[in-house]
Amino acid sequence: MIKLLWNLIWHRLLGRFQQFLKYCVGGGLAFVTDAGLLFVFTEYCGVWYLFSATLSFLAAAVVNYSFQYFITFKGHGGELKKQFTTFVIIAAVGLLINNSLLYIQVEWLGLWYMLAKAIAAGVVLIWNFFMNKYVTFNGN
Repeated sequence: MIKLLWNLIWHRLLGRFQQFLKYCVGGGLAFVTDAGLLFVFTEYCGVWYLFSATLSFLAAAVVNYSFQYFITFKGHGGELKKQFTTFVIIAAVGLLINNSLLYIQVEWLGLWYMLAKAIAAGVVLIWNFFMNKYVTFNGN
């Protein structure tokens, strides 16, 4: 009985960890998109870093949603249009967190905007994972 209980708990924890790892891979692809476009828009197009961050974040949100929908959560949790709308709302809050942290780190702490982006992305990753897992994809 104890072994059965242990196996159930272990497989449930392992499954959640694997799901989080998949989420991180998708988030990593989104981060590369986000950071790459942020750098290109800011350095090569001369766009203000916060506006660049907004544009790059939106592009990354599409990459992230696609990966999470098809790979991490396998389309679970409801209708595609409703899920995408929820995902976008959560991403918008993530964008607000992201840009607020960027501004504070760059303007108040004097960090390079790309380093500030990496730090902000770590915070937003946690927000996005839990909100998308339990709200967008209904705990799957």
